[in-house]
Amino acid sequence: MIRVLIADDERLFAELLRVALQNADDVEVVGVVHDMRSAIAETAAKRPDVIIADYHMPDGTGAELARAVRAAQPETAIVVLTADPSAATLADVARSGAAGHLTKERSYIDVVSAVRSAAAGDVLFSPSELQRLLLADRSERTIAEPLTARELDVLHLLASGASTAAASATLGISTATLRAHIQSVLRKLGAHSRLEAVAEAARLGLITLDAWSRERPSPRGGKVLVRGG
Repeated sequence: MIRVLIADDERLFAELLRVALQNADDVEVVGVVHDMRSAIAETAAKRPDVIIADYHMPDGTGAELARAVRAAQPETAIVVLTADPSAATLADVARSGAAGHLTKERSYIDVVSAVRSAAAGDVLFSPSELQRLLLADRSERTIAEPLTARELDVLHLLASGASTAAASATLGISTATLRAHIQSVLRKLGAHSRLEAVAEAARLGLITLDAWSRERPSPRGGKVLVRGG
């Protein structure tokens, strides 16, 4: 079972989301809270696999929650929800270490797929969102330490939308080894999330994002990225 914590100050929306997620046979909602402070406390107490958090909460943002949770409990993935995301919001979410972002009008199937993918360690940004993130930051940067050939292979697979399981199978390595390569890539690129690493690598010309523009099949078993935009 994937243990999920919901953090949203819109109480009706949070309850509807709880009911929708409970309909999935592999998801258990372990709590519903309405502010960031309660979310941090519940995360420490219940150690959920995934947190679904509203971007705007009374005492902070979903991105701030992601940073706090990632520092204390990095095995928990965070999916941030917004009603109308700006480029600045998307960039903030990407740099927070969150697994990704969904708009609140997305369907129940999309939300369940996002939970499954986040629990598997996958990135949850659409091609258009990634392009907006790239356009939002035009600063000049350099890479302090070159990436190895294997790390570039990992980046290309992440940029193509490959899940953690698919990427490790393609490279013929364990998921633990794949995650070690990803952590090295994040460190070298100064990134806080896989999404930010892909965007930064694209800025530096290390990879292209052509694969992100291709159509993906509809999410079924939570093994592919959420599409959108």
